[in-house]
Amino acid sequence: MKRTILELANMTRYSTANHIEFHKLGYGICVKYATVIGAQPLIDDYGAAVIREGEIFNWVRCSAFTDKKVKSDHRRDGVYLGITGIARVNLRHFDPQVQDAALHIDNLLSGYGDVPNMGYDAETAAIESVIIRLRSEGYASAVQLLGLTPWINELETVNNEFKKYVDDTAQEEINRPNIAPKEARHHSESALRLIIDRIEALITLNGEASFAGFIAEYNTLVKHYNTLVREHYGRIHARTDIATAEIAPIAPQPFTGRPVFVIPDVSLRTVANDGTETVTELVFSRDFTIAFTNNFQPGTATLTVQGIGKYKGEVITTFNIVRG
Repeated sequence: MKRTILELANMTRYSTANHIEFHKLGYGICVKYATVIGAQPLIDDYGAAVIREGEIFNWVRCSAFTDKKVKSDHRRDGVYLGITGIARVNLRHFDPQVQDAALHIDNLLSGYGDVPNMGYDAETAAIESVIIRLRSEGYASAVQLLGLTPWINELETVNNEFKKYVDDTAQEEINRPNIAPKEARHHSESALRLIIDRIEALITLNGEASFAGFIAEYNTLVKHYNTLVREHYGRIHARTDIATAEIAPIAPQPFTGRPVFVIPDVSLRTVANDGTETVTELVFSRDFTIAFTNNFQPGTATLTVQGIGKYKGEVITTFNIVRG
């Protein structure tokens, strides 16, 4: 028999919920075979670690702070990515002045790194700094040329919303468990490892016969949860093509002397094997991003919707830019 029972469990890829479920069932198996294992204190420690991990998960899942903070942070990420996207789209604009303005803004934002993926405090500080600099005299003409003023104002609004929410819920943070979810996962895994190490040592000394039941049940448990992981990651990589997505008609946009940007309404119609039809409304910056051509002068502009996240592919539409 392979003497690495625990290594069969790909725990690093288990979701938090699956991780807790796995260890609850693993603890149950240990309790069932406690007499054979012969180390009740180790089993008790394992049970306590599993209970603690479950408590922390429930606190985080039910916490109004966690839920609202994540949603607020997602909103400011979307606005920041919108500004970044506008700058990068216009790096290839036909008008040299627009290109220069886009390069000026893009160089600034690139210097801050991957802001949406920073920690909460670091992102808040970075956004505040970006706003100050974009409103400074050195960036005024570029901001005006790219029409970024409304985006900057919105970024400030959503960033302040995030900060206010954090301040208003400080008391909930005080009540947060004094152990992090990641640390709780490690405690459960370490407690189980001590039991597995003991079992493997006893098998080496006395043979496998007395542990046959434990080995069979534990390995069945591991195979089940590893299968769940493989199916989960398989679904992630099976991205849906948006080539057949529908873009709602875009009304004529007024010519202002600056590039015109609009966020379209995009929906995707799918039909299941049983014939059931579902229409999904895609979300900008989560499900798709956008790119423009010929959006500076009156005439016909082209908008390309490009799938991101669990979507791939692209779909193209046009809209008119008209003089007032």
